[in-house]
Amino acid sequence: MKFNLTLILLGISFLFYTCVENNETRPPNIILIMADDLGYGDLGCYGNTRIKTPYLDRLAKNGLRFTDFHSNGAVCSPTRAALMTGLYQQKSGLEGVIYVKGETRKVGLDTAFTTMAEVFKSAGYATGMMGKWHLGYEKQYNPVHQGFDEFIGYLSGNIDYKSHYDNAGIYDWYDGLDSLAENGYVTDLIGKHAIDFARKNKDRPFFLYLPHEAPHVPFQGRNDPAFRYPDREFTYLGPVEDRERAYKDMVEAMDESIGLLLLSLESMQLLENTLIFFLSDNGGYQQYGDNGPLNGTKGTLYEGGHRVPAIAYWKGKIRPDVSDDLLMSFDLLPTLSSMANIEIDQQKFDGIDFSKRLFGEELGHERNLYWRYRGQRAIRSGDMKLLLTKSDTLLFDLNKDLGEKEDLSTTRPELLESLLNDYTSWDQEMNQYQLVTD
Repeated sequence: MKFNLTLILLGISFLFYTCVENNETRPPNIILIMADDLGYGDLGCYGNTRIKTPYLDRLAKNGLRFTDFHSNGAVCSPTRAALMTGLYQQKSGLEGVIYVKGETRKVGLDTAFTTMAEVFKSAGYATGMMGKWHLGYEKQYNPVHQGFDEFIGYLSGNIDYKSHYDNAGIYDWYDGLDSLAENGYVTDLIGKHAIDFARKNKDRPFFLYLPHEAPHVPFQGRNDPAFRYPDREFTYLGPVEDRERAYKDMVEAMDESIGLLLLSLESMQLLENTLIFFLSDNGGYQQYGDNGPLNGTKGTLYEGGHRVPAIAYWKGKIRPDVSDDLLMSFDLLPTLSSMANIEIDQQKFDGIDFSKRLFGEELGHERNLYWRYRGQRAIRSGDMKLLLTKSDTLLFDLNKDLGEKEDLSTTRPELLESLLNDYTSWDQEMNQYQLVTD
């Protein structure tokens, strides 16, 4: 599928108005877009010059771009569990990845937890999800049982972008509970179904969750062939040799898909009443993702594993700005609920409501944030970060040392002890829960 970028560029206008109160009686539409394994430095608005992302760059230019936003996990499933529940992923038991092979294939996000989709659905929103779930393969964990009226996408961690087979050679493309035979490049299909959902629900408020596959492996641009099938052997990363080219293609295809959605929203006169939030589920993968000035990659608890690009855009409501507030993906449930004027008990969630920050007010909230994955542990308190690996105890001042190069653990012993005590208390609390780890 080819797109005329010039026409799209001319078709979308991103205008800035003074921030005003929303006097409309209809609640805003909410669109939550999550990239998969997109590095902190993979977008033009975060300094990338090789990959072209004009539509996300325009959202950032005309919206609020975050520089200290973090994913709850350094890998897929944990972040998504926290995003959906507003809780640390350990509380839902999903500290590790749900794999397509092995025992974890039987587990998923327990339906006893209230999800973001259920919050919106209970308030009268139409709810739709197009893309990657990765919170359970069994039917009982399907998105249609988790608050989504509609689900078109896949259940596993990644699929062939063309054939739609997962890494175990199982066909994985669904419409609700039913397998869906549909041809097309996954990124384009997600975008197409997103536009269809918005058009179908344009006369009522809707919540649309778009967890893209891009740029997660396998490395496949639009012009690369399918390779995963049940009757042949294949590799996890795929046969494409020029992986940098394919990675670039994958990110740019996602950006174009988002551009088409914006054009469609504007043509339906929905853009002025739609809040769009974009983020990644964790840092970039190995050497292929660009994590900018950060140390570490996906799967690590260095900043490169969990500091992610994030953008909030609402035409005419959110002023262009850059935020250095310390935020995390589980904050989105209370925040987006607040933006939609949905009353929830904020005390039930670990995430905080930062909706006022979107309109230029000070956040005025200090807290510690915690991570735990595969023997790595981390706590963030203000600018200070304690990182415990299997072999090292490291203390960094991220305000002065974003690349985590200078260990201060021997020069700040009192702070080190305080952070260790705080982390131990959190760690003990999380150990009360039965965990799926990898």
